[in-house]
Amino acid sequence: MEISVAMLGGQKLSAKFGDHEVISDQSLAAGGNAEHPEPFDYFLVSMVLCAGFYARKFCQQRDISTQGMSLKQNNENVDEDGKKLFSIEITLPDGFPDKYKKALVAAVNTCTVKKVIQAVPEFSVVVK
Repeated sequence: MEISVAMLGGQKLSAKFGDHEVISDQSLAAGGNAEHPEPFDYFLVSMVLCAGFYARKFCQQRDISTQGMSLKQNNENVDEDGKKLFSIEITLPDGFPDKYKKALVAAVNTCTVKKVIQAVPEFSVVVK
């Protein structure tokens, strides 16, 4: 997938890919208007949205209701070595079968965003 970024007014940026457009801005402190999430916010949100997709898919494949299911991500944890820790907490719906709890966690752990981060991708930046 190719993503094209254009500079908009102020500190806003527009990222276009396929039929979609995502607009980012910066905080007031960084010279923006805070009208849209900052780029790093989109990155953080992508992890828990991906986890939510895999949780829903797991439940749908087993005909388990997701009514009342929610996910919450904490981005503020740091271990004793100063390494950033991301945690996702899943609130299960009433009646969720106990026998599937570990399997649900395993399914959520297959999140594509998480896998890419854990693979430590390389980046190339060139000027044309």
